[in-house]
Formats: sequence, C-alpha cells, structure tokens
Amino acid sequence: MSTLENGNGRAEGTGAPAKAWEKTVETDRIETTETASAAAPASHDPKALDEHLAAGHELIPLRHWKAKDSNGKPMGKAGLPNWRRSAPLSFSEAEAHMARGRNIGVRLRSTDLVVDVDPRHFAEGDDPMVRLIAAFGLPEMPFVRTGGGGWHHYMRKPEDAEIVNNLSDYPGVEFKSQGQQVVAAGSIHPDTGQPYILDDDPLALLLREAPEAPTALLKAIEKRSVASDADSFGELTPERLSEWLGWVSVLEYRDETKWRNLMMSCHHATGGGGLNEFLAWSTSDPDYQDHEEKIRYRWKSLGDKPGAITIGTLIAALPADKRREAVESLIRSAAHDDFLDKPDMPQTEADLALSSMNKDHFTVLDAGKHLVGRERIHPTLGHLEVNWFPASAISAHFEGRIVETDDGKNKPLGAWWVKHPRRRQYDGVVFDPAPNRQHARLYNLWRGWAVKPKAGDWSLMKRLLRDVLCAGDAEAYDYVIGWSAFMVQQPHVPAEVALVFKGSKGVGKGSFARALRLIAGAHGKQVAQPEHFVGKFNEHLMDCILLFVDEGYWAGDPKAAGAVKNLITEPVLSFEPKGRPIVSGPNMLHVVIASNEAWVVPASADERRFAVFEADTEARKALPSSFFDHLNSEMQNGGLAAMLHDLLAIDLAGWHPRGAIPNTKALVDQKVEGFKRDPLPHWWFRLLESGCCTNDIDERKWSIDHVDLSSLDKEQIVSDVNAVAKSMGRPGQFTKKSVASFLKLVGVEVDSKNKRGERVWRVPHLGQARHDFEVYIGGPVDWDGA
Repeated sequence: MSTLENGNGRAEGTGAPAKAWEKTVETDRIETTETASAAAPASHDPKALDEHLAAGHELIPLRHWKAKDSNGKPMGKAGLPNWRRSAPLSFSEAEAHMARGRNIGVRLRSTDLVVDVDPRHFAEGDDPMVRLIAAFGLPEMPFVRTGGGGWHHYMRKPEDAEIVNNLSDYPGVEFKSQGQQVVAAGSIHPDTGQPYILDDDPLALLLREAPEAPTALLKAIEKRSVASDADSFGELTPERLSEWLGWVSVLEYRDETKWRNLMMSCHHATGGGGLNEFLAWSTSDPDYQDHEEKIRYRWKSLGDKPGAITIGTLIAALPADKRREAVESLIRSAAHDDFLDKPDMPQTEADLALSSMNKDHFTVLDAGKHLVGRERIHPTLGHLEVNWFPASAISAHFEGRIVETDDGKNKPLGAWWVKHPRRRQYDGVVFDPAPNRQHARLYNLWRGWAVKPKAGDWSLMKRLLRDVLCAGDAEAYDYVIGWSAFMVQQPHVPAEVALVFKGSKGVGKGSFARALRLIAGAHGKQVAQPEHFVGKFNEHLMDCILLFVDEGYWAGDPKAAGAVKNLITEPVLSFEPKGRPIVSGPNMLHVVIASNEAWVVPASADERRFAVFEADTEARKALPSSFFDHLNSEMQNGGLAAMLHDLLAIDLAGWHPRGAIPNTKALVDQKVEGFKRDPLPHWWFRLLESGCCTNDIDERKWSIDHVDLSSLDKEQIVSDVNAVAKSMGRPGQFTKKSVASFLKLVGVEVDSKNKRGERVWRVPHLGQARHDFEVYIGGPVDWDGA
C-alpha cells in the first residue's frame, strides 16, 4: 500500500468485493490475439501512481488495456461511464483496478494544463513541440512518456482560464484541462502494449513541481467566449456535446456538406474541445468507422478561430422535442448565477439572446448621455476592459442579427436589446477600488488586479531593483518596495510621491515599472508623450492606478511641471473626455517615471513629490548577458503573482510614501537641474560653483573669510539677478528685498553692519556658504564636478 493512500480507500486489495465501477469493466470485450507491437506487452506499474497522487491528481478507472468496442476498435484509453462525476480512486482502488489489467486515468482539474504531444501527426522534418517551446518560452516541464511514443507535459494554469484544444500551427500538439482526462503513468497503451512511464532522469522535475504556464501561451490558447462572438449565444462542454449528439442520427449526415457544417458547429460550440466526442459519433456510422484519422485531421484543420457556422446549426440538428431542453441546459451551464430556482430563467430564444447580450453589454446614463458599455478581454494585453458606444452604434452593429421575439416577430438584435426593459443598465459610472465599498446601481470601473497573488519566486526582479535601479542603497530599495506595497494594498489612496528612475538606455529602468503596470492590468497605463498625461483630454486617467511615464522629461516647461505636480498630489482631479463634459473625481494615481535625461522632474529645494534614484550602470554591466531573458521568463511564469503576493503581505501600519522619501544624490541633482528655471537659486549656485562672490572679490579672499556686500554691491547683485531672469524669459521681477529674502534662506546675514556701521549683507566664507546651500536643498553637492 502506498504511503500516499488517503486512508479511507474503498478497496482493500485484489480480493475485495467488486464496486460498481469494477463491475462495469467486467463487460469489456477483450481480444485474445496478441498486440500489434513487436515487443511483448508490458505489465502495469501501480507504483508510478504515487507521483500522480503526490501532485494532487484525481485518479479514475479506465477500460482494460485490451478492451475493444463492438467494431473492434481499442478502448483502453476510454473512461468508464460518468467518469467526470465519479469520486477519485484511492491508491489501493487504483492498484486493484490495474491488477485486473485495466488502465488508470488522470481526471484533469481546472488548474491542470497538459500538453499532449503525438509525433505521429508531425509533418516530415517538422517538430511542432520544439517550435511551441521556442515561440512561447515554455519552461522545463515534468512529463509522462506515453506508450505510443508521445509525451504528456504537465503545467499549471489559473483556475478560470479556459483553453482551446489545439492551435492550427502546431499539428500533433493538443492542450487538455478540466473536462478531459489523460492516461496515467503505469498504464499500458492499447495499440503498442508499451507502458506509460515517468521521466527516469533523477534530476527531472516531479509532477508536483509542474510550473505555471507562461502568460503568452495562455493568451494564445485562450478559449474565446461564445458570448463575445457576434454570431453565438452559448458554449458547450464536451460532455454535453456527447449528450446532444446522442439525440442526432448519424445516418442522416452522410451528405458531406451537411456533415461538415455540423462538424464546424460542434467545433465552434466547444471551442475545439469536443474532438473525441465528435469522433465517437461520426465513426458510429458503419460506413465511416475506419475514418477516425481523416475526421481528426478535418477537425484540427478548423484551427482555433471561430467560424461563420456556430452553435445554431447544432441546435437546429436536434429533434424538435429536444431543442428546448438543450437551450435551457445551455443557459444553466453558462450563467454566472444559478437560474434553476429563479422564475425568470430564460425559456425562449429571445430570453437566450437577452441573457447573452447582458453578459458583456450594458447601458448607462453618464454625463447626460445614454451610452452602451461593452466588456471584453483585450486581444493582446489580456485584461478586461470596457469600450463605450452610443446606443445607435450598437443598433447598427447588430443590424444583421435577427432575434425571434416572444410574439413571433423577427427584430434586429441591437435595437431590440437597447429598448428591452430587462437589459442590464446602471444609473452612472464610478471608479472605486476600495474594498468592501458598494455602489448601488452604479457601474464600477474597478476590474481588480490582473493577476492572482500566489507565493513564488521573483528574485531576479528584486535583484535588478536592489543592485541596479537603487544602486545597492538599502534605504532606497526598502522605500521602493514599501511604495509598491502601498499601491497594491491601498489602490484608492494616492501615493503623493512619484518614483523616478534615471539612467542610461538599456539599464533596466522600465522593467520594474512595467511589472507594476502588468499587475495593474486595465488600471495600469504606460505613456511617453506629455500630452498623454498633462494634455487636455485625459479620460484614460479616470480609472488609472499605476501611471508609468516612460522616458519622461520636462525640459523646463512650467505648464507641464505644474500639471505633473497636480497629478501627484491633488486629492481631486478633473477629467475631460472628448465630446463630453468635464467631471471631477478622486485622485488615485501612483506615478512612476523613467528617463535617461539629465533633468527629469521639476524638483524644488523643499521637494516632497519625487523620490529619485540613479541606476548603477556598472552594476548593470556586471549582470549576466542572459539576465533580462531570465527575468522576463520569471515574470511570465509566476513572478508577477509572487510579486503581488509578497507586496500584499508587507505590514505597512502607519506608513505612507510621503513620510520617508530618501534624500538621494539623484534627488539633489534634480533640484540643482531645476534651478535652470528659477533665477535666484540658479544665480547663487553659479556664484558658489565659481567661488567668485562679486567682481571686486576674488575666489582666494572669499575662501578664507566672510564677505560684506555694500549698497553698491547689492545694486549690482539685483541687476545680475534680473539679467539672469531675463535670459530665462522672466524679466524685471526681482528687487533688493526679494533678493535679501532668498539670501537669508541660504545663510547670508542680511541685517549685519560693518565696522563703519553701514548695513551690509554678510556672506560667510565660501566653505560655509556652500554648506548652508546644501542644507537649503537637502543634500550634498559635488562642487568639483558641478
């Protein structure tokens, strides 16, 4: 008995009384002739099942490995009746089943993804699996080598990710998940008599170590919801397809065109997942029982794209007395809620159409306009988004779709739905990511984070952030991590401080920000042009949590500077959509800026809006050449989920980004750069840099003693400052009083008297003056390199 047995096995050994599933297989028809394989048949190996059980796999009984159907075709890989709903086997039950010559299967869960590779369907000179690995960056995967010479590669996927059966560009490769089963290790292949075996490499991954499927692959094999197709209303599981086809006489579909249309309908209805069920139905016709490979090829030639023939053809093929039952079962399986106990469960074609439209369409009264919102998955980015249309556009779009209403009339679907009293509708729009806050009758634009938090590895991203972007500064690293945790824990609260990463091209400045943007999904925006975030039309910021300004800089534009400061700190922002009134809403922005420019942000001397970090170019050069390839792979294979998981777990009690901004050299440098738009600090900085206080006092004298500035000196200084202001386009605004007020801030005694009792401005010696200026701007200045 395996140590992994669950402790309540229903069979105690090979002599235990037969259960229902055991009795079922007693009727299997078993050929007495030898297998077609030249090699002697192998024996079952129940010990191999331990690895499946350790991975949490659900074991189910399959037929005897030599079992045949009534036409003499092998059934050794087929499940028993109700295998989708039966309780999983314990080890002892599975062992007893194998002892009778029967195979064991793995019933796939919603989190399982098996890549089933059958080289028999490869074209000569082509290996689609090698191409698949290269195209989507597939990680190392544990596998079971099949008795037919193929492989079952195991990965994990998000529970709610539905997938298609195949991709047309990769013949011989199938994708299997919930609703399907694969033969378990230790079983025997019905055609070859050879065993299904685990990878025997001692360093190979175990089945329980199956990696997360890359995001790119999941997007490629994502099953397109039938509700999102303009020509479909429902979606079938392979099991329900089998049930429906059982109502249809295969003998009525010997006409090739009629049969092909039904095949296309079944393919569309199941997203390509009903191949085995359609094969079983088609080959039940005695005239076509030997056409399995041809039918399989025809099915797979349809690829993964929805076609013009949809589920309606299949429904029409059903007997008249079964169509109503089919429609009702379809809605019950597709609906988000349990309609069984609800009096308004869809009963007619019109109800079905209304339910389908309501799934991803709704109306809303917003800013005085009646709009239709359409929810959809972004075709390339993969997150849920909302598109807005006038009601007339929806009516026009669905003009060619006709729905039979309850009174027997045919009406265009779009216009009918827009006017329907039971359409999904809201009284307004709100964006509120705050947890546990409800808004009755308002449509909340908050879609949640794009990934589900899950413990894992994101060590390469942390290495890049710590060693390169924060240049090994522990305080800076902790601040960035805390800032990021604040964003994911309190997305409804603005950070009031922007992260700024400076550095040369290729240093990796944007990698961290892009990871945050991917976590934010629909609520993460990446912009490069100033007009995209400080321009007039800014509706795209209304539901934005993470704003990544890539290669951003201001170059002294005061209008842009004021706008970006406003985005960071103002509690309420104004949003202006094109063609609609301006509306106000709470500011929930968390801003990250990356640039290779010397002057990136308009930082003032007492700046509290920017945390600036200079990337370490030498640390970047020290990274392995393949570092960013491995980093991208890490992020695609669970790194984003792990990053979100860890950020959510950080204790931020009493912490806010504005309270602990690191006073980095990079921030001081930005303040110095900012003086290019501020005449007084710029003039004073240039004097301190040159070491020459006035035309009459040279650097040597100032370096050893204080300097008293007379009335004439003061007049000259005011004149010099205004000349600087004029060169900046700000002429004639400085007086002796305004200059004195500034000099007092930087350590100059503006109320002193000299030995003759004359009022003077007393400037401390150069070293002290430079120190006082550094205190004023909050950090040291490299005067030799200034």
